Amino acid sequence: MKPIVPFGLLLLLSLLLAACGYSFGESGQSVLPEQYRTLAVSRVENPTTMSWLEPRLRKLLRDELTRRGSVKWVDERKDAEALISIRVIRYNRPTSVAGQGDVTLQSVASFVFEATIKSNVDGSTLWNSGRMSQSWPFFSGQETEADEEVTLLGIRRLADRMAQDY
Repeated sequence: MKPIVPFGLLLLLSLLLAACGYSFGESGQSVLPEQYRTLAVSRVENPTTMSWLEPRLRKLLRDELTRRGSVKWVDERKDAEALISIRVIRYNRPTSVAGQGDVTLQSVASFVFEATIKSNVDGSTLWNSGRMSQSWPFFSGQETEADEEVTLLGIRRLADRMAQDY
């Protein structure tokens, strides 16, 4: 009878974790149906003057979704089942704390964006992230680190939103 007790506890723990939304199944859960998981980046709309932002978002998105195993990437749009686009709504670094004489002591990198995935067959919208925002506080001289961190966290949140089991 003793071997049954650990097995029962393990089964109970597994059921509790499943009830909380955790799963032990395959990775790569996605809001996209299986037939739309071959993606290409359609475009990154970047109205800012920060030219580094578009290639960074493309790379982060591809790396993050590849790491999670939820999609397959193709380089040619014609080979994709679905196309993803990111629209940067705003990216700025406003002062959050100013000292005497309006000297900037601390700023916040602010990244507001949305993503849309459309069928490459009929152009219908398969999924839209809605407006998303991410911020990261930083001190003067840390602009590059703040840019890297806020974009990384923003794309991770986007990938989380694309997953069904998070």
